[in-house]
Amino acid sequence: MKLYRNVLPLTKLLVITSFIPVYAYAADDEKQPSMGADQSVLNEPQNEQDVRSLDEWNYSAIYEQEGFRAEQLLDAKVFSPQDNEIGTMANIVLDQKNQIVTVIAEIGGMWNSGDRHVAIPWDDVEFFENGIKVPVREDNVEEYDLFTNVTINDSYIYKREMQQVLTVEEDVATGLRTWKISDIIDDYASMKNAGGYGYITDTLFSRSGIMQAIIVKPANEEFGQGPRAYPFYGYPEGWRPGDSHYILPYSREDVENLPAFEYEKYNSVLN
Repeated sequence: MKLYRNVLPLTKLLVITSFIPVYAYAADDEKQPSMGADQSVLNEPQNEQDVRSLDEWNYSAIYEQEGFRAEQLLDAKVFSPQDNEIGTMANIVLDQKNQIVTVIAEIGGMWNSGDRHVAIPWDDVEFFENGIKVPVREDNVEEYDLFTNVTINDSYIYKREMQQVLTVEEDVATGLRTWKISDIIDDYASMKNAGGYGYITDTLFSRSGIMQAIIVKPANEEFGQGPRAYPFYGYPEGWRPGDSHYILPYSREDVENLPAFEYEKYNSVLN
């Protein structure tokens, strides 16, 4: 089952800055519950009219459509074409349209090699039982190796002063127009002109790997109990990977009326 037809050229190569325009953004600061950058570069979404009213936003379509949560995919087991468990998920890489382009898995304890990270194009991923199936085998694992098949030099290694790249793993950087899901999971979320709200604990994807919503858990009971799902207005609309927090383009009154997201109603393709 092919899930994504528009995979970036050389998807296995996470560092592809020589093939795409430079798109600089802030360095990966520690995530803190502080007020700062809004959902746009500085204050507000680039186009206020593009912000979907929460009065028109409901969970019905998300409940009915098949999809999956980021945390489910990150917890998924990884299987070979022969249905053998070969590893676990490590990270998810998305493009500027918030579409998954690559998954990073950790493979280890087999094929006469130690633990290693592999980068698998999303187009090559299939949902399988309680995990995913990938085309990685003993005879081709080197083709997917995250490190030996990525052109790495000083210009691509993460350097805070460059303010242009973010690491996927400790010493491998994404391209300048890609980002990883761990950039936003656990980010602090605040409301438009209304202070703190909670933390982003998960994200929702369509079956084809397009990001649909973020899940925010309110920090205080005054906003209700249980997680809330919000439309995602992120990269490249304003939020940048490495921003200290994420600002919802909604007021206190808006978020107070949004019901809790019920996971038991969500039709997930991953268990």
